[in-house]
Amino acid sequence: MMRRISFIVFCLSLLFGCGEQQKFIVLGEVDGMEGDTLFLAARNIEGQWDTLGVAVVESGIFRFEGSVPRPLIAQVQGKSRRQVLPLFLENQSFHIYLNKGQFEQSEVNGGGLQKSYNEFMMQKADIYKEMPELEKAFAEARKAGERETCRQLIERNDELDSIYGESEFRFLKEQGNSLPGLYVVFKQNPRMRFERLKPMYDLLSDEMKDTPYGKIITQRYLDAKITAKGEIAPDFTLLTPEGDSLSLYSVKAKVKILDFWASWCGPCRAENPNMVAIYHEFKERGLEIISVSLDSNREAWLKAIKEDGLTWRHVSDLKGWQSSAAQLYKISAVPSVFVLDATNRIVGSYVRGENIRTCVQGLL
Repeated sequence: MMRRISFIVFCLSLLFGCGEQQKFIVLGEVDGMEGDTLFLAARNIEGQWDTLGVAVVESGIFRFEGSVPRPLIAQVQGKSRRQVLPLFLENQSFHIYLNKGQFEQSEVNGGGLQKSYNEFMMQKADIYKEMPELEKAFAEARKAGERETCRQLIERNDELDSIYGESEFRFLKEQGNSLPGLYVVFKQNPRMRFERLKPMYDLLSDEMKDTPYGKIITQRYLDAKITAKGEIAPDFTLLTPEGDSLSLYSVKAKVKILDFWASWCGPCRAENPNMVAIYHEFKERGLEIISVSLDSNREAWLKAIKEDGLTWRHVSDLKGWQSSAAQLYKISAVPSVFVLDATNRIVGSYVRGENIRTCVQGLL
């Protein structure tokens, strides 16, 4: 189908060819959404959504018009949460070829900020262009039991991640005081570990941190910092299986392992034999383990302790993911294991397997 938008773009070039534009015009084209309502919205400083415009798709075309006092990150939103397209809104003309099935895969043109973001995303796509073939080859190799091929494919994936990481860091160094740089950090995993988030956060300017998206990132930063290496682990008090209160700080030891787990967690149960071996190896030298269960079923919790031979200290409030200790530590997955020194300072954060032993040995 011929893109009717080309004619619209031509008209805009005549309309705004002279002088500084004092408003934005967003013109878009989309197939298969006739009569649908679209919204142009942006977060305010309280984190709520303000509606900047409403448009109904007519003859495959939609339009938003208005003005903003300063550039901001907006969204074209459909009727479902999956229909969201970010837009770096300025008082400029924008042209959108909207992808009905995947809004974020749409084509957006217009404005200097949008151009900067588009160029970075094209660079990212180029770095990862072989990923579909890698994923297919890995699935086939794993099914065939070809371990060496799997190892090589994983190494190639890690190599691409490293190349992208360097590209991303360069972009943030250049764009740390811009909305595209801010948005690249915002789109990271919300539960990203502090050690990875901190370098990105440090590249953002104070101006960007003071925006609605910047405040969200700052809260993520503060949440991640709670369990970062070098921080003092927060104290908490929960009940033991016997019904007694036990606080983290009341347990005195040269080294403490704080283990968030659950009886229903397969990876947790698979890790338990390693934890048992570490405990028996180092308990006489000053190691203590405190396991915090995210169970909600008391019988299942106690049964798992007995079956796995976990002969150390256990606590839980049997509130599942709403566990007060899990909330305090911002736990979003189990197992989550931390190694603490005698002063409750975190020396190992989210450690697994042999890394737990290494942290314990380093302190003893």
